[in-house]
Amino acid sequence: MPKVLRLHEYKEYRDLSGIHLDEVPIVEPSEGEIRIAAAAFSLNYGDYELFTDNYMFSMDLPARFGDECAGIVDAIGPGVTEFKLGDKVSTMPWMNAGYGVNGEFAIVPARFTAHYPDNLSPEEACCIWVAYLTCYYALFEISNVRAADYVLITAGTSSAGMAAMEMCKMVGAKTIGTSRTNKNRDFMLEVGYDHVIAQSDNNMSDSIMGFSKGQGVRIIYDPIGGAILQDYAAGLAQNAIIFLYGGMDQSPTILPEIEMTQKAACLRPFSVYNHIYEKESRDRGVKFVYNALARGDLKAHVEKVYPLENFRQAFEDQLNSTTRRGKMVVSMA
Repeated sequence: MPKVLRLHEYKEYRDLSGIHLDEVPIVEPSEGEIRIAAAAFSLNYGDYELFTDNYMFSMDLPARFGDECAGIVDAIGPGVTEFKLGDKVSTMPWMNAGYGVNGEFAIVPARFTAHYPDNLSPEEACCIWVAYLTCYYALFEISNVRAADYVLITAGTSSAGMAAMEMCKMVGAKTIGTSRTNKNRDFMLEVGYDHVIAQSDNNMSDSIMGFSKGQGVRIIYDPIGGAILQDYAAGLAQNAIIFLYGGMDQSPTILPEIEMTQKAACLRPFSVYNHIYEKESRDRGVKFVYNALARGDLKAHVEKVYPLENFRQAFEDQLNSTTRRGKMVVSMA
């Protein structure tokens, strides 16, 4: 029987003992679904909140989990016309309670599946939709990023951070990336950031204002939250938008009320789930990302590939690494 990852018990944050590699029967897709013979899947930070039952949805345990896999369509349910057997596809983010793709096969609603460009490997293709669709909606459909903007991207070496940086470069916006220490500075400048700030230097706002010549950052793309908002608050531009799309810092996020009021700034708790369920919005995002990847304007970033039996090490490395430069991927190869 095929092997899949399932969560058996909710645990405290950082405790991964509730995850098991199980053998389960193969199942057939139902109305509107396809089955994918998975070649690879990638990890996301939202997984860790899911494991604590502190995510956007809860699950009846034991349950499969995971958003992103890539592979080959090997079964098609009734009513599906946009895919055929043998198609190379990868999955998008959606509220996947009752589904989950981390394993050797996945049953997925066809509407949350897409073809990927031929210039990507399966290991790369399982890394694209969460990162690129999330920042596409924030940068292009909400904040309308433009060449005159300075954009702050915290956790800048994450796959989501580098995706946002690449999208900003497509329109000429200047990007300021943060990292916990100076270890990643040269790498971040090499991959395309215009300016890099080590959070450990405790001079974030001053560095932002110096680099931007007093303009400040209009767009903040932040998966960290918590105390870091206070660190960059004095570096906000007029009418700044803070996209808070994660909670890597588990401490409370306290708004810098004075600085935000002075700059008419807003904090926008943000998720790709706010957009992915509307077909027209989903289609726009998929078309934009697909074409940019095919042209080479965007590039999927893979940090390390693990065999399925080493899945726990992949989760631990993603959680603990301070020098991560892309996605952690589990491959069936």
